[in-house]
Amino acid sequence: MKKTYEIAGQVMGFFDAFKGSRPAIDNERILIVRGRSRKVIPLDEMSVKLSEIGEILGGKELDANSDKLDEILKEGDKNIQKSDIITNSVDSRGFMRVKEDLESMGLVVEYKIFKLPNFDVVIAIWEDKNEIPPLYVEVTVSEDNKQ
Repeated sequence: MKKTYEIAGQVMGFFDAFKGSRPAIDNERILIVRGRSRKVIPLDEMSVKLSEIGEILGGKELDANSDKLDEILKEGDKNIQKSDIITNSVDSRGFMRVKEDLESMGLVVEYKIFKLPNFDVVIAIWEDKNEIPPLYVEVTVSEDNKQ
């Protein structure tokens, strides 16, 4: 089994979102998996839960406002371009726009970026601001080409 699948599987299992989860993009350099869970996480615990799974993965949490986010997104974008899926180029502003769009629909969004040996991992979760299921989970596991 590829290491990317193991990482994504751990994240989906942690949030009870494994059943029905699907890869949105899957190639030799990047895996993006989306799923949903009937589990509800209290809004004030979302960030803590993300940190918890990051620790389980053995990752180092990166500041989401740092230049490193742009670097990781650009690297991930290069990996996506190697797939058959047509996308626009990705930048941190586009990433934040998606977050803002979800929030404008009444959802609460939290995400964290983790550095693992040979991989960059971005985990995003969102749910209704009234804590009504489902909890949506997206994990991006991208090979770090700079290793």
